[in-house]
Amino acid sequence: MKKRIVTGILLAITSIGCAANPPVHNSADTQAQIPVETTAMHIEQTLSAETMSAPASTAADSSATAAPDNDEATTPDSSETAVPETTDSAPKERTVYAEGFSYEPISAAVKERIDGLSYKTDCTVPYEELRYVLVQYVDFEGLTQTGELICNKAIAQDFVEIFYELYQASYPIEKIRLVDEYQADDDLSCLDNNTSSFNYRVVEGSSNLSKHALGLAIDINPFYNPYVTYPNGVERISPPGSEPYADRSQDFPYKIDENDLCYQLFTEHGFTWGGHWKTLKDYQHFQKSI
Repeated sequence: MKKRIVTGILLAITSIGCAANPPVHNSADTQAQIPVETTAMHIEQTLSAETMSAPASTAADSSATAAPDNDEATTPDSSETAVPETTDSAPKERTVYAEGFSYEPISAAVKERIDGLSYKTDCTVPYEELRYVLVQYVDFEGLTQTGELICNKAIAQDFVEIFYELYQASYPIEKIRLVDEYQADDDLSCLDNNTSSFNYRVVEGSSNLSKHALGLAIDINPFYNPYVTYPNGVERISPPGSEPYADRSQDFPYKIDENDLCYQLFTEHGFTWGGHWKTLKDYQHFQKSI
């Protein structure tokens, strides 16, 4: 095909050259005149170069458009670079430990959910000291669920690491919800066997702030790991209905003891267990001092 094009061009140039370039005697014109053979050769070389550099096919064009070159693949457009979300006027920093396990400052949306409930009007813990935590867990049906916790920022990393290990081991936890879903009523939360952390409240039967009030404690599967006290020497077991699980000499599902993975992970991270306390027993409870 290329040879036919070139041949046609050569014939056209030869005809034009003969008609348009009669012999002249001006020396300047003679020097400027380009021989027909030279022009033809130049055109042939140009056609050859263009043919070699042209895309091989339409498919090649499509492929080149779909796949960015290395610079585009490794250097994202600044307009598409992820921008941290914001909490009020401050940047929100989300720390991701693994997929499904993260923590971040308390957002305006979360504040709306907890104001007047777990975060009471007289709460002395600044929002800046708390973190909103997301974890995954395996429920009692063997299904993966997403859980929400609020805790002190000092133990947020502990939480995502511990719950990640529990999830990897398919450790069963029935629910992990904010206590605010129970109107911040700890008794209702425990009765529903809900695992939770932050709740600005005092220790039951006292005026002292609980470690939960600081976001430094968590209760795990509380119905099967009850809170046992002895007011006036009389045993009291909470929540109601969990009395059979106060006898720790018995074997039953979801029991936390020293052989339990939950106990082992929390204590490895520096938490103390309420099951070791002398004057009362809080088998569901882990807390950390900072």
